[in-house]
Amino acid sequence: MELPEILSRYPACRKVFDRYGLVGCGGPLGPRESVEFFARAHRVDERQLLAELTEAARTSVLGSGPPEYAPGPGDVIYRRFFRAGILTMFTFGCVLGGINLAIMAARQQLSSLDMRAITWAHAHAQVAGWVTFFVMGFAYQAIPRFKFTTLWRPLLASRSLFVMAAALTVRTLADIWISNPAWVLAGKIAGALELAVVITFVTIITRTVRQSSKPVEMWEKFVFTALGWMIAAFTFDWWMFAATATVSGYQGWVSFISLYDAPWRDLQLAGFAGGMILGVSQRFLPFIYGFHEVPQRTARTVLYLWNLAVAGNVVAYSMLVRTGQPVWGIALELCILGMFVSVLLLIRGFGLFSVKVERDRSLPFLKAAYFWALVAIALLALLPVYDTLRGVAFSHAYFGGYRHAFTVGFISMMIVGVSSKVVPVLGGLDTGRLSSLRATFWLLNIGNTMRVVFQILTDSQQWAYPVMAVSAWIEVTGLILWAADLWRAMSRPPDTVTAASHDPIGPATKVFDVIQSHPETIPLFREFGFSMIENPVAQRVFARSISLEQACRLKHVDFARFHAALNQAIEAGASKPGLIQIGPGGA
Repeated sequence: MELPEILSRYPACRKVFDRYGLVGCGGPLGPRESVEFFARAHRVDERQLLAELTEAARTSVLGSGPPEYAPGPGDVIYRRFFRAGILTMFTFGCVLGGINLAIMAARQQLSSLDMRAITWAHAHAQVAGWVTFFVMGFAYQAIPRFKFTTLWRPLLASRSLFVMAAALTVRTLADIWISNPAWVLAGKIAGALELAVVITFVTIITRTVRQSSKPVEMWEKFVFTALGWMIAAFTFDWWMFAATATVSGYQGWVSFISLYDAPWRDLQLAGFAGGMILGVSQRFLPFIYGFHEVPQRTARTVLYLWNLAVAGNVVAYSMLVRTGQPVWGIALELCILGMFVSVLLLIRGFGLFSVKVERDRSLPFLKAAYFWALVAIALLALLPVYDTLRGVAFSHAYFGGYRHAFTVGFISMMIVGVSSKVVPVLGGLDTGRLSSLRATFWLLNIGNTMRVVFQILTDSQQWAYPVMAVSAWIEVTGLILWAADLWRAMSRPPDTVTAASHDPIGPATKVFDVIQSHPETIPLFREFGFSMIENPVAQRVFARSISLEQACRLKHVDFARFHAALNQAIEAGASKPGLIQIGPGGA
């Protein structure tokens, strides 16, 4: 049975579900998911859950009225953060990036210092807005439910969004107009406010986890290390902005960017975003989709390997640029290899491409995200080989291709996939009535492939520039379709529970649904030995829970014969409006 069906019949079961983390999800009747799915997703023993639900259902027989449902300020907090992420993406985020790329393509030049300010403004909006808003929204909504507790200071969490949105806007504009001393000051203040919001976020999540009685799990260690990287990334981001105001001259900018840009992005993309994805995936993929749970030993190995690789990447790159010694180049390659192995170990642990699970519109995005993670890290590892073959010290085109594969292919693809799964669940929506998102999936992957391939080709082929520029708008089109679907889903009320009588009647159809929609069949039930069919208590308690096939087995009645007679009885009243046809399939 699905949760809305249970809660509409047995309101007292709401307290049981809330105790195991439902709390506000899906409205008064909960999301459209089965008890089996709920138990797996919330890591509850199914037998224990069923026993408690059965006991609660007994009290519902004597009670009346809707389920007790008192949503708090943290129950739909994800919506405003997700919307903020979407708005950021279509302003300073990917849309500004697409415009920036078009200008570069028209100039047929990817590395131009006069485009640096716009490029960094776009990058900041993507990390501090697009990625951070979705991480915050998901964490505030999901982690309390994963830990069977409530969000600590939900009003503070909710209001921090407005501070972050205002600070992000000022900080991004300050990147563009950094030559103006007033904007430099405004950007420093805005950056400090962003860091304050991040520290507030980390504090709220930490206090939320601490107030839970559940033990700390391995996925949480990934999350907490990612939060550490997040603080480090935003701290370094503030320093970077302040330092850029003092840089001048062509050689000064080249030296500054070559020394600090790559470690800066490693903190943001690999440490913060990548670490968060690897951690949340271990809680999300096995228990939401049914993939294998990653063994503790493997998860621990990945935890240390990934974080050491990220830290080593930052240190080795910095030392390589400063000293030029080959030993640091070797160390850097080993760190990149460690990142590749980490992702590969998790993919194998999940059985991501081998385990068969129930189809879902979000699943292709998650698989594609991990595929692109491997592609991106492999591209990074092969950068020295490419530079050597091209006879250049550093290829901006190739490195940009790697970075796009990681940011859009891995991070953004994961954001699209996870949000497309959780929003319908949290909103109590029937995914069958939502878009399949196939167009979004193919547009994102085609656009991302074009961007990576043709950006690298610009090193040798001038005609590749316009094709590269077009790729951005293919991706934007796919994101528009996704964003429109997600925005509508977050604005819709929960879907009402559809009576089973609207579906073809079969072995799994409940007795109650048949007699409620077709009272003319009650004499037929009596004829086949169902003597208590008109008893009010029997109707309310047993008829609601027992299927036609189960009832026939209990009374030793041949289901095929009974089904045929039932079909004839309903066909006799087929001229009446609202009647349905009987089919041989199960409901």
